[in-house]
Amino acid sequence: MVVDTAYYDLLGIQSTATAAEIKKAYRKKSIQEHPDKNPDDPTATKRFQAISEAYQVLSDETLRAKYDKFGKKEAIPKGGFEDAAEQFNVIFGGDAFASYIGELQLLKNLQKSEELSNEDEAEKQREKEKEEEEKKKREQQQSNESHNQTKLDGDIKHLTIHESNNTDQDTDKEKKKKKTKLEQFEEEQAIEKEKQIEALSKILIDRLSILTESSYDDDCKLSFEKKFEEEANLLKMESFGLDILHTIGDVYCEQARIFLGSQNFFGWGGIFHSMKAKGGVVMDTLRTVSAALDAQHTMQELEKMKDATEKNEPIFDKNGIEIEKPTEAEMARQEQLLMGKVLSAAWHGSKFEIMSNLRGACKKVLEDQTVDLNTRIRRAEALKILGKVFQRAYRTKAEQEEAQVFEELVAEATKKKKSSA
Repeated sequence: MVVDTAYYDLLGIQSTATAAEIKKAYRKKSIQEHPDKNPDDPTATKRFQAISEAYQVLSDETLRAKYDKFGKKEAIPKGGFEDAAEQFNVIFGGDAFASYIGELQLLKNLQKSEELSNEDEAEKQREKEKEEEEKKKREQQQSNESHNQTKLDGDIKHLTIHESNNTDQDTDKEKKKKKTKLEQFEEEQAIEKEKQIEALSKILIDRLSILTESSYDDDCKLSFEKKFEEEANLLKMESFGLDILHTIGDVYCEQARIFLGSQNFFGWGGIFHSMKAKGGVVMDTLRTVSAALDAQHTMQELEKMKDATEKNEPIFDKNGIEIEKPTEAEMARQEQLLMGKVLSAAWHGSKFEIMSNLRGACKKVLEDQTVDLNTRIRRAEALKILGKVFQRAYRTKAEQEEAQVFEELVAEATKKKKSSA
């Protein structure tokens, strides 16, 4: 018996709802009440915030227990509620896929790298100015000494200058050896990535062991498939969940084929699939760059539109014909389009990182020299089965209607890009 059902009522669920039902209800309600979906309703933001608070409490087992027993006042998260937009803005799978793809760092690291690069440039400029100032002081000192010192003093000065020059050379060598903040950060990230891939490979071995360490007959393989079909049915409803599942499935099948192919026909099968995979990496790189450039172009167009609206005088095209200034509705559409294209670029960048992490983990699992070849072959076969399960995942029409607003924005941006090509 719960003392307060307000949070359950907000999500439209019973107080006995499971964690999966709570998440599904939140996803559906938050999309229905999202301010972007209700631009003419001034109360939408308030309802959206209330739904977010309900989910933050009910999705946490400890807070939910307190809420059921004591009500809202005793179920406030430590540090307060997260902003509703931030809570909703968990894209690209959130924590649900962490054990498969790790914690994505690319987008976060790009911002950090830019900050450190600017700091390094500023530090470099300060050092340059300091060196120039010290050089001027030495030249002035040498000039004064040349007029006031004897030849003996000149010899001593020569020795001093020689030693000073040697010291300067040693200092220059130290400066060359000293790594920039950006270089240090990149090294740290490389180490962290290796640790993450190591952790992912261990998790993957445990997953595959459900089959590889069984009797390995048809019944076991079928049971293995069924288990992960159930997991895929939960994961597919995460933000970008279906895309991530298909990406995982593609890489698993790709890496399994490379390994199994290397065991046949003098390894020619493995070479073929490996070359095919490398070609895929090139295409993924091009798509990532293309999406980023497309977002940049849309941002530039938006800036031009903003400049045009802020000018009091009329604006003309290159032929001298007056151009109508963008309306508020046109500005809003351009901002919406930009959001979609930025998210599209973010997805391509994240997908590139996901595939890199997956390939790294798969190689560690399949090239593990601590186990015999037969075990590694079984792992590859189990990996292929798991990959096909994830490749087959799909959403029904009703499930697709629950897709995150972010996915709709990306789809809209992609559609407009194709139509204007």
